[in-house]
Amino acid sequence: MEFLRQLPNEQWKYEFFIDWTLFHSDIAMKAAYNFLEDAYFFFRFDENKNIILQITLKPNSRKTIENVIGDLSDEILSVYLRNKLEIDNKDIREKIVWAAIANSIDKKWFVALNTDKKEENTMIDFDRDIDEILKEIENDPDLKIDEEEIARILKEIEEETGKFETSKPQITLNPNAIKDVKAKFQDR
Repeated sequence: MEFLRQLPNEQWKYEFFIDWTLFHSDIAMKAAYNFLEDAYFFFRFDENKNIILQITLKPNSRKTIENVIGDLSDEILSVYLRNKLEIDNKDIREKIVWAAIANSIDKKWFVALNTDKKEENTMIDFDRDIDEILKEIENDPDLKIDEEEIARILKEIEEETGKFETSKPQITLNPNAIKDVKAKFQDR
């Protein structure tokens, strides 16, 4: 069986045979994607479901067809090995990421949002209310309140609003979280 052959009467077209038992079609497509500047790629399957990759060199390519085919075969192997490592190490990567996330969350300030339930806004916008009260006082000609009374009222409002103020949550990130997780895994 030929693994590479030039198509008859076609100077720039080659067929590249890829055994499906070794390399899945996704691997071949990912590898070919890296050479789209140099060649056109057409995929088909033979009767045994093996991949037949037809390659035509683009006119503006700086590479020869032999270089594209050689680089493509190297890239197929590289993509296959990266894919295999990704699959083999999936559980370890997930555990490291989850441990890093779990250790870096500041649980004291962690906030959960319920987006399914709409709650009414029960908070009072005191700054808006103070402005409205001041406008009413200023615009009411019948209201006889002296400056001391206004100062006393404003002080009461500020004291009451101070009771409702809450500190805003602070988000902290631990840049060494991944190192800490790695150290924990090494200690096991």
